[in-house]
Amino acid sequence: AVLGSLLLHPELVLNQVFECLASEDFFVPAHRILFDLIRTMDARRQAIDVLTVHQSLVDSKLAAEVGSPAILAELTASFSSHLNIGTYLQLVKDKSLLRHLYRACSNIVQHIVDEPQSTSAVLDHAEREIFQVTNLSLTRSSVPVSVELRRALELIDSFHRRKGKLFGIPTGFYELDALTTGWQKGDMIVLAARPGVGKTALGLTLARQAIRQRYDVEKDAWVQPGHPVGFFSLEMTNAQIMLRLLASVASESLHKIRRGELDDSALEKLRRISADAQEWPLYLDDSSGLTIHQLRAKARRMKDQYEIDMLIVDYLQLLRSDSPQARDNRQVEIAEISRGLKGLAKELDIPVIVLAQLNRRVEEGKAEPALHHLRESGAIEQDADVVLLLHRLDSEEEAPPTEIPYSLHVAKQRNGPTDKIPIRFNALYTRFEDPVRHNG
Repeated sequence: AVLGSLLLHPELVLNQVFECLASEDFFVPAHRILFDLIRTMDARRQAIDVLTVHQSLVDSKLAAEVGSPAILAELTASFSSHLNIGTYLQLVKDKSLLRHLYRACSNIVQHIVDEPQSTSAVLDHAEREIFQVTNLSLTRSSVPVSVELRRALELIDSFHRRKGKLFGIPTGFYELDALTTGWQKGDMIVLAARPGVGKTALGLTLARQAIRQRYDVEKDAWVQPGHPVGFFSLEMTNAQIMLRLLASVASESLHKIRRGELDDSALEKLRRISADAQEWPLYLDDSSGLTIHQLRAKARRMKDQYEIDMLIVDYLQLLRSDSPQARDNRQVEIAEISRGLKGLAKELDIPVIVLAQLNRRVEEGKAEPALHHLRESGAIEQDADVVLLLHRLDSEEEAPPTEIPYSLHVAKQRNGPTDKIPIRFNALYTRFEDPVRHNG
Protein backbone atom coordinates (compact mmCIF):
# COMPACT_ATOMS: atom_id res chain seq x y z
CA ALA A 1 0.00 0.00 0.00
CA VAL A 2 2.88 2.39 0.81
CA LEU A 3 4.74 1.65 -2.41
CA GLY A 4 1.52 1.82 -4.41
CA SER A 5 0.82 5.28 -3.00
CA LEU A 6 4.37 6.34 -3.90
CA LEU A 7 3.90 5.19 -7.48
CA LEU A 8 0.45 6.74 -7.95
CA HIS A 9 0.63 9.92 -5.82
CA PRO A 10 4.30 10.71 -5.13
CA GLU A 11 3.73 14.45 -4.84
CA LEU A 12 1.27 13.88 -1.95
CA VAL A 13 2.99 11.19 0.14
CA LEU A 14 6.68 11.21 -0.74
CA ASN A 15 8.02 13.46 2.04
CA GLN A 16 5.90 11.77 4.69
CA VAL A 17 7.04 8.31 3.62
CA PHE A 18 10.74 9.15 3.46
CA GLU A 19 10.58 10.86 6.83
CA CYS A 20 9.09 7.79 8.48
CA LEU A 21 10.54 4.74 6.74
CA ALA A 22 13.81 3.27 5.52
CA SER A 23 14.33 0.39 3.10
CA GLU A 24 14.99 -2.13 5.89
CA ASP A 25 11.51 -1.44 7.27
CA PHE A 26 10.13 -3.56 4.40
CA PHE A 27 10.18 -7.35 4.78
CA VAL A 28 10.10 -8.35 1.09
CA PRO A 29 13.52 -7.83 -0.62
CA ALA A 30 11.92 -6.61 -3.84
CA HIS A 31 10.06 -3.93 -1.88
CA ARG A 32 13.34 -2.76 -0.33
CA ILE A 33 14.92 -2.42 -3.77
CA LEU A 34 11.93 -0.44 -5.05
CA PHE A 35 11.95 1.88 -2.06
CA ASP A 36 15.68 2.62 -2.45
CA LEU A 37 15.25 3.19 -6.17
CA ILE A 38 12.35 5.65 -5.71
CA ARG A 39 14.29 7.49 -3.02
CA THR A 40 17.30 7.81 -5.33
CA MET A 41 15.08 9.04 -8.18
CA ASP A 42 13.60 11.67 -5.89
CA ALA A 43 17.07 12.82 -4.83
CA ARG A 44 17.91 13.25 -8.52
CA ARG A 45 14.67 15.20 -9.06
CA GLN A 46 13.41 12.59 -11.54
CA ALA A 47 9.72 12.06 -12.25
CA ILE A 48 8.20 9.11 -10.37
CA ASP A 49 5.45 6.92 -11.85
CA VAL A 50 5.03 3.33 -12.99
CA LEU A 51 6.76 3.87 -16.36
CA THR A 52 9.76 5.85 -15.07
CA VAL A 53 10.32 3.45 -12.17
CA HIS A 54 10.19 0.43 -14.51
CA GLN A 55 12.64 2.09 -16.90
CA SER A 56 14.97 2.91 -14.02
CA LEU A 57 14.84 -0.74 -12.91
CA VAL A 58 15.68 -1.83 -16.46
CA ASP A 59 18.58 0.64 -16.66
CA SER A 60 19.88 -0.58 -13.30
CA LYS A 61 19.51 -4.23 -14.40
CA LEU A 62 17.17 -4.85 -11.47
CA ALA A 63 13.91 -5.46 -13.35
CA ALA A 64 14.24 -9.25 -13.39
CA GLU A 65 15.28 -9.41 -9.74
CA VAL A 66 12.31 -7.30 -8.64
CA GLY A 67 9.85 -8.84 -11.08
CA SER A 68 8.97 -5.70 -12.98
CA PRO A 69 6.65 -4.74 -14.58
CA ALA A 70 4.37 -7.36 -12.96
CA ILE A 71 5.13 -6.22 -9.40
CA LEU A 72 4.45 -2.58 -10.30
CA ALA A 73 1.10 -3.52 -11.76
CA GLU A 74 0.28 -5.52 -8.64
CA LEU A 75 1.21 -2.64 -6.31
CA THR A 76 -0.83 -0.04 -8.19
CA ALA A 77 -3.87 -2.34 -8.62
CA SER A 78 -4.39 -2.75 -4.86
CA PHE A 79 -7.42 -1.29 -3.13
CA SER A 80 -5.30 1.03 -0.97
CA SER A 81 -5.87 4.78 -0.84
CA HIS A 82 -3.20 7.43 -0.41
CA LEU A 83 -5.58 9.15 2.01
CA ASN A 84 -4.77 6.40 4.52
CA ILE A 85 -1.00 6.71 4.14
CA GLY A 86 -0.54 7.49 7.84
CA THR A 87 -2.14 4.20 8.82
CA TYR A 88 -0.10 2.25 6.25
CA LEU A 89 3.14 3.82 7.47
CA GLN A 90 2.36 2.95 11.09
CA LEU A 91 1.62 -0.68 10.15
CA VAL A 92 4.90 -1.03 8.25
CA LYS A 93 6.85 0.66 11.05
CA ASP A 94 5.27 -1.47 13.77
CA LYS A 95 6.07 -4.72 11.97
CA SER A 96 9.60 -3.48 11.30
CA LEU A 97 10.13 -2.66 14.99
CA LEU A 98 8.91 -6.12 15.99
CA ARG A 99 11.43 -7.72 13.61
CA HIS A 100 14.19 -5.50 15.03
CA LEU A 101 13.12 -6.49 18.53
CA TYR A 102 13.17 -10.19 17.60
CA ARG A 103 16.72 -9.86 16.22
CA ALA A 104 17.80 -7.85 19.27
CA CYS A 105 16.49 -10.53 21.64
CA SER A 106 18.25 -13.22 19.61
CA ASN A 107 21.51 -11.25 19.81
CA ILE A 108 21.08 -10.83 23.57
CA VAL A 109 20.56 -14.56 24.08
CA GLN A 110 23.61 -15.33 21.93
CA HIS A 111 25.68 -12.81 23.92
CA ILE A 112 24.65 -14.52 27.17
CA VAL A 113 25.84 -17.84 25.75
CA ASP A 114 29.13 -16.38 24.46
CA GLU A 115 30.08 -14.36 27.58
CA PRO A 116 28.40 -15.89 30.64
CA GLN A 117 31.20 -14.71 32.93
CA SER A 118 30.74 -10.97 32.21
CA THR A 119 27.35 -10.01 33.61
CA SER A 120 27.77 -6.24 33.32
CA ALA A 121 28.96 -6.50 29.72
CA VAL A 122 25.93 -8.65 28.87
CA LEU A 123 23.59 -6.16 30.56
CA ASP A 124 25.19 -3.24 28.71
CA HIS A 125 24.87 -5.11 25.41
CA ALA A 126 21.23 -5.97 26.14
CA GLU A 127 20.33 -2.41 27.06
CA ARG A 128 22.10 -1.04 23.98
CA GLU A 129 20.21 -3.47 21.72
CA ILE A 130 16.83 -2.54 23.22
CA PHE A 131 17.69 1.18 23.23
CA GLN A 132 18.44 1.04 19.52
CA VAL A 133 15.04 -0.52 18.85
CA THR A 134 13.06 1.92 20.98
CA ASN A 135 15.05 4.92 19.81
CA LEU A 136 12.96 6.92 17.33
CA SER A 137 16.04 7.64 15.23
CA LEU A 138 16.56 3.98 14.42
CA THR A 139 19.96 3.39 12.81
CA ARG A 140 19.72 3.07 9.03
CA SER A 141 21.75 0.22 7.57
CA SER A 142 22.29 1.83 4.18
CA VAL A 143 21.66 5.26 2.74
CA PRO A 144 22.46 6.32 -0.86
CA VAL A 145 25.15 8.96 -1.14
CA SER A 146 22.66 11.17 -2.98
CA VAL A 147 20.54 11.38 0.18
CA GLU A 148 23.55 12.23 2.36
CA LEU A 149 24.65 14.85 -0.15
CA ARG A 150 21.27 16.54 0.15
CA ARG A 151 21.58 16.56 3.94
CA ALA A 152 25.11 17.98 3.69
CA LEU A 153 23.90 20.79 1.43
CA GLU A 154 21.07 21.56 3.87
CA LEU A 155 23.66 21.76 6.65
CA ILE A 156 25.82 24.10 4.56
CA ASP A 157 22.79 26.30 3.90
CA SER A 158 22.10 26.34 7.64
CA PHE A 159 25.70 27.42 8.32
CA HIS A 160 25.32 30.18 5.74
CA ARG A 161 22.03 31.46 7.18
CA ARG A 162 23.59 31.64 10.63
CA LYS A 163 26.78 33.27 9.40
CA GLY A 164 28.64 34.78 12.35
CA LYS A 165 26.35 33.01 14.83
CA LEU A 166 27.07 30.05 17.08
CA PHE A 167 26.04 26.68 15.64
CA GLY A 168 26.65 24.30 18.56
CA ILE A 169 26.07 24.50 22.31
CA PRO A 170 27.71 27.68 23.71
CA THR A 171 30.93 27.27 25.70
CA GLY A 172 30.67 30.66 27.42
CA PHE A 173 34.08 31.76 26.14
CA TYR A 174 34.15 34.07 23.13
CA GLU A 175 37.41 32.83 21.58
CA LEU A 176 36.57 29.18 22.24
CA ASP A 177 33.17 29.64 20.58
CA ALA A 178 34.86 31.28 17.60
CA LEU A 179 37.33 28.40 17.32
CA THR A 180 34.87 25.51 17.75
CA THR A 181 31.48 27.09 16.82
CA GLY A 182 30.26 25.51 20.08
CA TRP A 183 30.05 21.90 21.23
CA GLN A 184 28.89 19.64 18.40
CA LYS A 185 26.61 16.59 18.43
CA GLY A 186 28.40 13.26 18.54
CA ASP A 187 31.72 14.77 19.65
CA MET A 188 33.82 13.52 22.56
CA ILE A 189 35.57 16.50 24.16
CA VAL A 190 38.39 15.76 26.60
CA LEU A 191 39.24 18.45 29.18
CA ALA A 192 42.53 17.49 30.84
CA ALA A 193 44.64 18.99 33.62
CA ARG A 194 46.70 18.01 36.64
CA PRO A 195 44.88 17.44 39.97
CA GLY A 196 43.93 20.65 41.74
CA VAL A 197 44.21 22.86 38.65
CA GLY A 198 40.46 23.35 38.21
CA LYS A 199 38.97 20.67 35.94
CA THR A 200 35.74 20.40 37.92
CA ALA A 201 35.37 24.18 38.21
CA LEU A 202 35.72 24.55 34.44
CA GLY A 203 33.38 21.62 33.84
CA LEU A 204 30.72 23.28 36.00
CA THR A 205 31.32 26.60 34.24
CA LEU A 206 30.69 24.89 30.89
CA ALA A 207 27.55 23.23 32.27
CA ARG A 208 26.28 26.55 33.62
CA GLN A 209 26.77 28.27 30.26
CA ALA A 210 24.96 25.47 28.40
CA ILE A 211 21.87 25.51 30.65
CA ARG A 212 21.69 29.31 30.66
CA GLN A 213 20.41 29.81 27.10
CA ARG A 214 20.04 28.15 23.72
CA TYR A 215 19.62 29.38 20.17
CA ASP A 216 16.10 28.99 18.73
CA VAL A 217 16.37 28.65 14.95
CA GLU A 218 12.73 29.53 14.27
CA LYS A 219 12.84 32.67 16.42
CA ASP A 220 16.41 33.49 15.33
CA ALA A 221 17.13 34.45 18.92
CA TRP A 222 18.62 33.17 22.17
CA VAL A 223 15.97 31.84 24.54
CA GLN A 224 15.74 30.43 28.06
CA PRO A 225 15.98 27.88 29.51
CA GLY A 226 19.06 26.56 27.82
CA HIS A 227 20.20 23.06 26.90
CA PRO A 228 19.43 20.17 29.27
CA VAL A 229 22.76 18.87 30.64
CA GLY A 230 23.65 15.66 32.47
CA PHE A 231 26.56 15.77 34.94
CA PHE A 232 28.21 12.62 36.32
CA SER A 233 30.42 13.36 39.33
CA LEU A 234 32.42 10.31 40.37
CA GLU A 235 34.55 12.32 42.83
CA MET A 236 32.27 14.91 44.47
CA THR A 237 28.78 14.59 45.92
CA ASN A 238 25.74 16.30 44.42
CA ALA A 239 25.61 18.57 47.49
CA GLN A 240 29.20 19.72 46.88
CA ILE A 241 28.44 20.33 43.21
CA MET A 242 25.39 22.44 44.08
CA LEU A 243 27.35 24.50 46.65
CA ARG A 244 29.91 25.33 43.96
CA LEU A 245 27.24 26.23 41.44
CA LEU A 246 25.32 28.45 43.84
CA ALA A 247 28.49 30.26 44.92
CA SER A 248 29.42 30.76 41.27
CA VAL A 249 26.03 32.07 40.17
CA ALA A 250 25.53 34.26 43.26
CA SER A 251 29.10 35.63 43.17
CA GLU A 252 29.54 34.69 46.81
CA SER A 253 32.64 33.25 48.44
CA LEU A 254 32.45 29.46 48.71
CA HIS A 255 34.80 29.66 51.70
CA LYS A 256 32.44 32.05 53.51
CA ILE A 257 29.45 29.87 52.68
CA ARG A 258 31.15 26.85 54.26
CA ARG A 259 32.19 28.83 57.34
CA GLY A 260 28.72 30.28 57.79
CA GLU A 261 30.01 33.86 57.50
CA LEU A 262 27.45 35.24 55.03
CA ASP A 263 25.39 38.26 56.02
CA ASP A 264 21.59 38.41 55.73
CA SER A 265 21.57 40.02 52.27
CA ALA A 266 23.90 37.33 50.88
CA LEU A 267 21.73 34.59 52.38
CA GLU A 268 18.63 36.14 50.87
CA LYS A 269 20.34 36.31 47.48
CA LEU A 270 21.27 32.61 47.71
CA ARG A 271 17.68 31.69 48.61
CA ARG A 272 16.43 33.69 45.62
CA ILE A 273 18.88 31.99 43.26
CA SER A 274 18.03 28.59 44.75
CA ALA A 275 14.37 29.18 43.88
CA ASP A 276 15.34 29.99 40.29
CA ALA A 277 17.71 27.00 40.18
CA GLN A 278 14.81 24.60 40.59
CA GLU A 279 14.03 25.30 36.91
CA TRP A 280 17.58 24.66 35.70
CA PRO A 281 17.68 21.81 33.14
CA LEU A 282 20.63 20.20 34.97
CA TYR A 283 20.61 16.55 36.06
CA LEU A 284 23.21 15.27 38.54
CA ASP A 285 24.45 11.76 39.32
CA ASP A 286 27.14 11.29 41.98
CA SER A 287 27.36 7.48 41.80
CA SER A 288 30.95 6.44 42.54
CA GLY A 289 32.91 3.44 41.29
CA LEU A 290 30.93 3.16 38.06
CA THR A 291 31.99 0.87 35.25
CA ILE A 292 31.81 2.22 31.72
CA HIS A 293 28.87 -0.13 31.08
CA GLN A 294 26.97 1.26 34.09
CA LEU A 295 27.65 4.86 33.07
CA ARG A 296 26.46 4.22 29.52
CA ALA A 297 23.26 2.63 30.85
CA LYS A 298 22.63 5.57 33.19
CA ALA A 299 23.33 8.06 30.39
CA ARG A 300 20.85 6.33 28.08
CA ARG A 301 18.15 6.53 30.74
CA MET A 302 19.01 10.18 31.38
CA LYS A 303 18.71 10.91 27.66
CA ASP A 304 15.41 9.05 27.45
CA GLN A 305 13.94 10.66 30.59
CA TYR A 306 15.25 14.24 30.35
CA GLU A 307 16.25 14.59 26.67
CA ILE A 308 19.69 15.93 27.60
CA ASP A 309 21.63 17.80 24.91
CA MET A 310 25.05 17.43 26.56
CA LEU A 311 26.81 15.14 29.05
CA ILE A 312 29.76 15.91 31.35
CA VAL A 313 31.77 13.15 33.09
CA ASP A 314 34.07 14.02 36.02
CA TYR A 315 36.40 12.22 35.55
CA LEU A 316 37.60 9.49 33.17
CA GLN A 317 40.26 7.81 35.35
CA LEU A 318 37.67 7.10 38.08
CA LEU A 319 35.65 4.90 35.73
CA ARG A 320 36.31 1.17 35.58
CA SER A 321 36.01 -1.59 33.01
CA ASP A 322 35.19 -5.09 34.19
CA SER A 323 36.06 -6.91 30.98
CA PRO A 324 38.52 -9.82 31.35
CA GLN A 325 41.01 -8.10 29.02
CA ALA A 326 41.21 -5.03 31.25
CA ARG A 327 41.65 -6.72 34.62
CA ASP A 328 45.46 -6.71 34.65
CA ASN A 329 46.22 -3.94 32.17
CA ARG A 330 45.38 -0.34 33.04
CA GLN A 331 46.13 0.95 29.54
CA VAL A 332 43.70 -1.56 28.03
CA GLU A 333 41.12 -0.57 30.64
CA ILE A 334 41.44 3.16 29.89
CA ALA A 335 41.29 2.44 26.15
CA GLU A 336 38.02 0.52 26.63
CA ILE A 337 36.58 3.34 28.73
CA SER A 338 37.63 5.94 26.15
CA ARG A 339 36.07 3.96 23.28
CA GLY A 340 32.92 3.50 25.34
CA LEU A 341 32.58 7.25 25.92
CA LYS A 342 33.13 8.07 22.25
CA GLY A 343 30.57 5.43 21.29
CA LEU A 344 28.14 6.96 23.79
CA ALA A 345 28.50 10.42 22.20
CA LYS A 346 27.67 8.96 18.77
CA GLU A 347 24.87 6.75 20.05
CA LEU A 348 23.07 9.54 21.92
CA ASP A 349 24.05 12.13 19.28
CA ILE A 350 25.16 14.67 21.89
CA PRO A 351 28.51 16.20 22.88
CA VAL A 352 30.14 14.33 25.77
CA ILE A 353 32.69 16.36 27.76
CA VAL A 354 35.07 14.07 29.62
CA LEU A 355 37.35 15.44 32.33
CA ALA A 356 40.71 13.64 32.55
CA GLN A 357 44.01 13.78 34.40
CA LEU A 358 47.39 14.58 32.90
CA ASN A 359 50.42 12.62 34.06
CA ARG A 360 53.10 13.95 36.41
CA ARG A 361 55.58 14.72 33.63
CA VAL A 362 53.77 18.05 33.16
CA GLU A 363 55.19 19.19 36.50
CA GLU A 364 58.77 18.29 35.57
CA GLY A 365 60.47 21.52 34.58
CA LYS A 366 57.09 23.27 34.71
CA ALA A 367 56.43 22.31 31.09
CA GLU A 368 53.18 23.32 29.44
CA PRO A 369 50.86 20.32 28.99
CA ALA A 370 50.77 18.56 25.63
CA LEU A 371 48.80 15.70 24.11
CA HIS A 372 51.39 13.10 25.11
CA HIS A 373 50.80 14.02 28.76
CA LEU A 374 47.34 12.43 28.74
CA ARG A 375 47.51 9.87 31.51
CA GLU A 376 47.66 6.08 31.03
CA SER A 377 46.61 5.71 27.40
CA GLY A 378 47.12 7.21 23.96
CA ALA A 379 43.64 5.94 23.11
CA ILE A 380 42.14 9.04 24.77
CA GLU A 381 43.89 11.31 22.29
CA GLN A 382 42.89 9.04 19.41
CA ASP A 383 39.21 8.78 20.34
CA ALA A 384 38.67 12.44 21.25
CA ASP A 385 37.31 14.87 18.67
CA VAL A 386 38.50 17.83 20.74
CA VAL A 387 41.21 17.91 23.43
CA LEU A 388 41.45 20.89 25.81
CA LEU A 389 44.47 21.22 28.09
CA LEU A 390 44.01 23.48 31.12
CA HIS A 391 47.13 25.16 32.51
CA ARG A 392 47.74 27.84 35.14
CA LEU A 393 50.13 30.48 33.85
CA ASP A 394 53.14 31.56 35.89
CA SER A 395 53.27 35.28 36.59
CA GLU A 396 56.03 37.45 38.02
CA GLU A 397 53.43 39.46 39.92
CA GLU A 398 50.93 37.74 42.17
CA ALA A 399 47.51 37.92 40.55
CA PRO A 400 44.44 38.90 42.57
CA PRO A 401 42.28 35.88 43.51
CA THR A 402 39.54 37.05 41.15
CA GLU A 403 41.82 37.20 38.07
CA ILE A 404 44.18 34.21 38.14
CA PRO A 405 45.51 33.78 34.57
CA TYR A 406 45.05 30.42 32.84
CA SER A 407 45.63 29.05 29.37
CA LEU A 408 43.13 26.74 27.69
CA HIS A 409 45.00 24.98 24.90
CA VAL A 410 42.82 23.50 22.15
CA ALA A 411 45.47 20.89 21.39
CA LYS A 412 43.32 18.83 19.03
CA GLN A 413 40.20 19.58 17.03
CA ARG A 414 39.24 17.01 14.44
CA ASN A 415 37.16 19.44 12.40
CA GLY A 416 38.83 22.77 13.07
CA PRO A 417 41.97 24.71 14.01
CA THR A 418 43.92 24.58 17.26
CA ASP A 419 45.03 27.49 19.43
CA LYS A 420 45.73 28.67 22.97
CA ILE A 421 43.00 30.73 24.58
CA PRO A 422 43.51 32.99 27.61
CA ILE A 423 40.92 32.56 30.36
CA ARG A 424 40.97 33.44 34.03
CA PHE A 425 39.93 31.78 37.27
CA ASN A 426 37.94 33.55 39.96
CA ALA A 427 39.03 31.65 43.06
CA LEU A 428 36.56 33.47 45.33
CA TYR A 429 33.56 32.19 43.39
CA THR A 430 35.16 28.97 42.03
CA ARG A 431 34.37 29.79 38.41
CA PHE A 432 36.25 30.43 35.20
CA GLU A 433 35.59 33.66 33.34
CA ASP A 434 36.14 35.00 29.85
CA PRO A 435 38.56 37.97 29.84
CA VAL A 436 37.07 39.16 26.53
CA ARG A 437 33.55 39.52 27.91
CA HIS A 438 34.58 40.79 31.35
CA ASN A 439 36.85 43.44 29.85
CA GLY A 440 34.07 44.79 27.70
